[in-house]
Amino acid sequence: MESADHPLAARARRAYEAGRLRWALQIGWIVLALVGVSYVAVGGSPVSAATAAALLVTATAMRWRGRTLSAAVRAGLAAGLIPFTLLVTLKCGSGMFCALGGCMSHCARFCGFGGLAAGVLLATRARQHDDHVVEFLVGASVVAALTGLMGCFVGGLTGMAWMVVGELFATLPAFALELRRR
Repeated sequence: MESADHPLAARARRAYEAGRLRWALQIGWIVLALVGVSYVAVGGSPVSAATAAALLVTATAMRWRGRTLSAAVRAGLAAGLIPFTLLVTLKCGSGMFCALGGCMSHCARFCGFGGLAAGVLLATRARQHDDHVVEFLVGASVVAALTGLMGCFVGGLTGMAWMVVGELFATLPAFALELRRR
């Protein structure tokens, strides 16, 4: 009797995992939309394509894993949209600012401010995940950084670095409080 149940259980498990993967891949539409906006606004480059691929793989894997990491994807995308939108708007919406030559010198600062705002959002959202704060913060920070980087290409390498520094600066106190609590 056991041998007859084993293939059926294996098929059920494969079907379950395939369904979870299909559900996890639904995040791809959001990532593809962000890639399209980034490509039109900032321009395509091998680095932006690699960042988009990393975001898609990371977000899909985290959603497939589920629970805290799935919530971290949603929060990370929302937080990453802050620097992404800020820089895309700066690049496209204020042609006068960029035409005056102020774009590259100030974009790095705006990336830093966007990363800081994203980190504050993540640190406040982490409180909702009592037992999994560190897991949530790490996952959400990675997704937010990858999302924000697609917009911060406008600021060059300095802008991308400032965005990550800003995000880390805002989330490190939450990490420290959680590690101290344990």
